[in-house]
Amino acid sequence: MTSTSRIYKTEAIVLKHFPYGEGDYILTLYTPNLGKIRLIAKGARKIRSKLGGHIEPLMHSALLVRKGTNLDAINQAELLDGYRSIREDLERLSQAMYFCELLDKITPDEEPHHHLFKLLQETLDILSENPQQMLIPYFQMKLLQETGFMPELYACIECNINIQPNRHRFLVDRGGIICEQCRPVGPVPLPISLQALKVLRFLQSGESFIAVSKLHLRTKTIGELDKLLTTFINHILDSDVQSYRFLNEVSCSRM
Repeated sequence: MTSTSRIYKTEAIVLKHFPYGEGDYILTLYTPNLGKIRLIAKGARKIRSKLGGHIEPLMHSALLVRKGTNLDAINQAELLDGYRSIREDLERLSQAMYFCELLDKITPDEEPHHHLFKLLQETLDILSENPQQMLIPYFQMKLLQETGFMPELYACIECNINIQPNRHRFLVDRGGIICEQCRPVGPVPLPISLQALKVLRFLQSGESFIAVSKLHLRTKTIGELDKLLTTFINHILDSDVQSYRFLNEVSCSRM
């Protein structure tokens, strides 16, 4: 292997990092063509490091990386977008942290998925411009779609009949709508209103966020979507998303 073949370039959005050794960071990043990867940034915690200002969580950077025995190492980094407006606003920051943690938890390592990178980038771009109430359910549904966990919203998952208006519930462990007649064994289904079901179907249809942002929804409906999607995602992950609690605390403090 030649020396040049041990060097590669990639864009990346930093999902998280943690200290390693005396002055290093180990980073978890999401990239357009490599998927989720982990790299080491040697000396990045030192005051004079040229990497430090380019590889903080939420930063979108262009990286020059050298292949290593255990972890590949970042040689150079150029900041493409630091999302300053997100970092300077606690509400935006709490949402961004949730998006990054959720993407990290639901995706395997080193599985390329260009659409997921574009989803995260688009979501952070929107968030940096103007926080929107529907951005969280939009991201959640798009993420479920891209990772193969999209719920069934049109036919009963027990008997397969078409769902009738106002005669439906959501069964978390089966991932879909259940009709009024079916009585499944196991966890109690979550109630879901007709309005919430319509919104989920609209999100599932692949509409752009511009179209989604034009929806005029009651606070009650948005709360219902939040509960249902968060419960469903936690079931898929078999764990809670820790930053969701911080997101709720910040949201409540702003009311």
